[in-house]
Amino acid sequence: MFIKKRPTIPLISVIAALLSAANIAHSKQLEEVIVTAQKTSASTQDTPIAITGMTADSLEKFGFQNANDISAQVPNMQVSGPYGDVQPIFAIRGVSMSDYSSNQASPIGVYTDEMYMGATYTHGMNFFDVERLEVLRGPQGTLYGKNTTGGAVNIITNTANVGDEFGFNLKTGVGNYGATTGEFGVEDTIIDDVLALRLGYSSSRNDGYVENALGGPNLSQLDFQGARLSLEWLPSDATTVTFKYTNSGNDSRANASRNEPRGNLDNDPITVAALETAGVGVYNNPDNGYIDNTGYSRPANNLDRHEVQDDYTGALIVDNEQGILRIDHITDNYTFTSTTSYSEADYSQKQNTDGGPDGLLHIRWAVETDAFSQDFRVAGDFGGPVSFIAGLYYATEFQDMHNIYEIYETAPDLRVAVTFPGAAAFYPFLLDFGGVDQKMITDKTSYAAYSQFRFDATDQLGFDFGLRYTVDEVDLEYLNVSRLNYDGDPIGTWVPGNTSGSDEPFIAPSIGGSGPLELAQLLGNILNGSVGVSDLVPSGQLVGYTHGPYTTDSATQQAAKEQEITGKLGVDYAVNSDLMVYASFSKGYRAGNFNGGVYYEERDFENAYAEPEFIDAYELGFKSDLLDGSARLNAALFYYDYTNQQFINVVGVSNFLENAGGSTILGAEAEFTMALSDRLMLNLGIGLLKTEYTELELSDTRTLNNPDDTVDLSGNELISAPQISGNISLDYDVLRLESGDLILNVNANYQSKQWYSAYNDDASYEHIKQDPYALINTRLSWHVSDDSYSLSLWAKNLMDEEYDGYAINLQAGFGFDYFQQGPPRTYGLEFTYRYQ
Repeated sequence: MFIKKRPTIPLISVIAALLSAANIAHSKQLEEVIVTAQKTSASTQDTPIAITGMTADSLEKFGFQNANDISAQVPNMQVSGPYGDVQPIFAIRGVSMSDYSSNQASPIGVYTDEMYMGATYTHGMNFFDVERLEVLRGPQGTLYGKNTTGGAVNIITNTANVGDEFGFNLKTGVGNYGATTGEFGVEDTIIDDVLALRLGYSSSRNDGYVENALGGPNLSQLDFQGARLSLEWLPSDATTVTFKYTNSGNDSRANASRNEPRGNLDNDPITVAALETAGVGVYNNPDNGYIDNTGYSRPANNLDRHEVQDDYTGALIVDNEQGILRIDHITDNYTFTSTTSYSEADYSQKQNTDGGPDGLLHIRWAVETDAFSQDFRVAGDFGGPVSFIAGLYYATEFQDMHNIYEIYETAPDLRVAVTFPGAAAFYPFLLDFGGVDQKMITDKTSYAAYSQFRFDATDQLGFDFGLRYTVDEVDLEYLNVSRLNYDGDPIGTWVPGNTSGSDEPFIAPSIGGSGPLELAQLLGNILNGSVGVSDLVPSGQLVGYTHGPYTTDSATQQAAKEQEITGKLGVDYAVNSDLMVYASFSKGYRAGNFNGGVYYEERDFENAYAEPEFIDAYELGFKSDLLDGSARLNAALFYYDYTNQQFINVVGVSNFLENAGGSTILGAEAEFTMALSDRLMLNLGIGLLKTEYTELELSDTRTLNNPDDTVDLSGNELISAPQISGNISLDYDVLRLESGDLILNVNANYQSKQWYSAYNDDASYEHIKQDPYALINTRLSWHVSDDSYSLSLWAKNLMDEEYDGYAINLQAGFGFDYFQQGPPRTYGLEFTYRYQ
């Protein structure tokens, strides 16, 4: 059974006890949160979908600073920042994105003022001057600009409003690790009844919380600045024109990587001792019994959790420029809306992926993205019980990606013949490999027609019917994968140019799919019949590099076109004014894409393109206000039938965009809010997940010389899908004086064990996970009685919990597991001033 009694009984018992003892709380009403999740303004309690809305006040209360803070108060949501705060990766209800390629679209749509942000590296660039946030859980296959399978994050920024008088806000803060923050906003009605303006600015900097033992500045820094201009123009009583221009950027030292070596020297102590005695091809580094493929052993160097020996990490630079023009025209029965947006963004990063002092794996990421979208829609009713929204959507996205992977600038340690015998035959090719120069240009176009109808059969019973027809086109306009030497000079080209028939950078000597030093494996395969006599006879395939002469030509251009129908059926029933129950079926899809990872042979369409993924989602939920509005309980049960999930799979020095055959997700979640007294507010949330791949077969990365060897992963859990997640928040008015109030907020969130790979604990992936952990945050604020200024002391990760937010198994090609750890305890002081 999935819904276990142990985690649910305590929550139900606590809620029941709180309700029975809540007589003194009735005088305090809970805040109504207005959202626009269904393209019309409505209370979260009247919206029959799973949604969490956070106002500016609640965001300030939780000390919201970046995208990674969102999941602290949203059930069944995880946010990781492997490449810093500016590039979050979202997971909702077990639907996640494991592909780190910059050309891939997230299954969780991120929108700023209705503009879809396709480039994942821009997802953290708009979390400033925010009016409210909305997190929608479940497929969004009807109303939203881009189909998504997991959900949506809506960022609604502050808007100038005609009629508002002059006002401004100022926030400044300092913290540990040299942190400084600043925010500024000013707005006014420039022309009475006609034009209003707002200007917002934000700056966040710190010196980095990871120390480099080799010297130089700290890593994992932040240096963000953003500015936004907002204009509202009322050319007539019926028409509103809103324009927003945003320019934001980050230029800081990138996140540090943590290298956990997995090459076990105890595999053959005698050979290890002989090699170390000879002293040829063996590095004289300390080790703890485990090394990576250059002989480095981080644990043997007595480094702190947030300390590295880094020889390469450089700047993480993101620039984002965007404009949004919205026009609303209101008639007696209809509202016409046009939303036009454009964005130009670029991203570059120097990453020391091996996390050590040697040249094992250094990557330079770079991409430029230009996007445009246009949405026309009309909302209205027919003067009766039927209302509707219908629209047309068009979007383009042009992306130019250029990545360089430099590997083995430090030659492999000869002891790799013991730690990873299958890699021994690779040794001659890694002595002067150089780098992989990958260039890829894609052009995407999306068209859609959508509608959603609402039929109120009675005052209590309503039906929703949504339908969307989408055409997604993606053109692979340019693809070139070449080999460079360490000085950047060209040597040869794999794509196009590899005519060997092998999708590998080189062909190493092997017998029956085993390396020269894997004799025991070869004998076992002969005995079990998986290797026959014909497999032992050389095929005539030559040993050596597989690339051809260097060229700047492109591989054959390819194109894909998908036409899909998605939609939603929903029914809701208002039992009374305080309780609504609802049920729905929705279908979402994420468009297919060309593999943005590295491969070494020109591929046909079937192997170069990952097909679209689909989710059929069934949901049953209720929303309730209790105790005269002083308590609120919302809950949902859901089941997903998930097909063709897209994710990246790393095999040796190659990576592949794969489709999982099928998976299922069964889950539940609940959010409870209650005014325990006039001075004490409680928020609780819990999420439960049972996920399983029903059909999934991937390469066995332990058998490097046999690319056809696979592992059946059916029954494994999905990525970033903890079985239990929960959050709690308490707000207490410590002091109430005529001059002001002293308010304490303490909040915490918990995640049970989660896997960062579909392999789970199979095939030497048992470390690619995060065990259960909890984070506690707190904020103590003094607000003057007229709320003109406030002073706050805050701390995040108060108990200095150590945890990892991201991990990849790189043993097959490099001999280590790669981790990105979460930030340590941070704290600071913040001052806010408001004039209005």
